[in-house]
Amino acid sequence: METIRISDLQNSSNVYVSSSLANLYERVGKEDWRLVFTGIPVLLHDKGSTRSRCTPRVSFVLAERGTCFALWKDTIDNLSDYKVAAAAFHTMCLSADHRKVIGFSFDSNQAAREMWVRVEELTSNPENIALSAPGRKRKTQKRAKPIVLPPKSQISQPCQFNHVTSVTTGDTQRYFSLQAFVSAPVKHRSP
Repeated sequence: METIRISDLQNSSNVYVSSSLANLYERVGKEDWRLVFTGIPVLLHDKGSTRSRCTPRVSFVLAERGTCFALWKDTIDNLSDYKVAAAAFHTMCLSADHRKVIGFSFDSNQAAREMWVRVEELTSNPENIALSAPGRKRKTQKRAKPIVLPPKSQISQPCQFNHVTSVTTGDTQRYFSLQAFVSAPVKHRSP
């Protein structure tokens, strides 16, 4: 699992990217599952140290391979009941409706194990999932000097990385998110 740390002055968030693809299923009935999306599992740990995002949270995102568009996202809270149902199959309850259960089928047992360890590590601390702990006080943080970033021309491009800055209707066959979320253009006939 790849770990990325994103810092912006005193704000910091962590991003954990799975090393394999996973299928997202929703439970239909008591034992049946329906495939919803296939993508890359990503955990976002927002520490909640800014005014715009003042509540700490752990979010699970299923990102589209190729664009990294979020196909699905939910917050893991104290009632999510994230657990391992099988070696490469995890389940959790949705934060909006804890009666609805979704499942993740990982392509790799190792990637599933790494995701479980990371979720367990993050959710074991009540401060990460916005639970109030007794006697919790926020520390006053000193303002850090802004970091001078190098110009983009000095940063080499990562191997096999394609930076998608825009998509057009010609990319519809290439990316699932365009097929699912963008309607086809309507052709008008001339009189």
